[in-house]
Amino acid sequence: MNKSTSFLPELQKATGHFDYPMTNDYMFRALCQKNNKALTGLISALLRIPVEKIHSVVITNPIVLGDACDDKEFRLDVRIVLNEKTIMNLEMQVSNLYDWPERSVSYLSCIYDSLFRGEEYANVKSAMHIGILDFTLFPEYPEFYASNMIMNEKTYRIYSDKFALNVLDLSKVELATDEDKAWKLDYWARLFKATTWEEIKMIASNDDYLKEASNTLYLLNEDFNVRERSRSRIEYYSVLDRYESMIERKDAEIRQLRAEQDREIAHRNSEIEQKDLEIQQLYAEIERLKANQRD
Repeated sequence: MNKSTSFLPELQKATGHFDYPMTNDYMFRALCQKNNKALTGLISALLRIPVEKIHSVVITNPIVLGDACDDKEFRLDVRIVLNEKTIMNLEMQVSNLYDWPERSVSYLSCIYDSLFRGEEYANVKSAMHIGILDFTLFPEYPEFYASNMIMNEKTYRIYSDKFALNVLDLSKVELATDEDKAWKLDYWARLFKATTWEEIKMIASNDDYLKEASNTLYLLNEDFNVRERSRSRIEYYSVLDRYESMIERKDAEIRQLRAEQDREIAHRNSEIEQKDLEIQQLYAEIERLKANQRD
């Protein structure tokens, strides 16, 4: 029997806000890489697989924790081989860049092509991309946890169960289903969003895997180099948000100018039409007067 996990003594005493929650993509990446048991618990909740059936979770793109991200590592996804037969891609994304469907399909397509030359297509590993988002992907269809696969539009038959796109919306925990709750996915979502040690301990108090994540989160928040990398990610997204905001304002100004131009053109056209009408009326009056003179 596995030994039960307890909170670290330092975490037991910790209070107040902490700087880098699990929604920070560097912190999330570091936690997944640092604690395989916590990662196993998260995957169990996401895939609805009992932890006893998860035999191996191997991260295939590890980074040197605390080092600065180079160009290849700037997208901090976590690529995993699960039980030696499924390739997974986990990614944390808190900023809505309005391209997630396209990005996620692109990422999934890349990891799906896992065959070596000469291998049979039937042997291709299952591939899954799971986006953990802090925004609602399709506002008209809000959902806490969505699973998407290729299917026949008429019969709804799944074309292949080896190609899947899942989305966890951290901003819609209130929409968690009974099944989500049974697998404690709502607890994981709240743990991701927690910003105080009191919240962390309350959320994780009754689950060993959540405690594992909490302990590692505490240790990583105490690690100077990890903190520096996490801070850099916040700065990056802050600049990105300002850039996106400037683009949105520019687009809004362009739309406003075009609308004003359209109104001005419409006004000018209306004036021209009015002048044409007056000319036609004057011409008709001239013709009438000419006819009267002939009479």
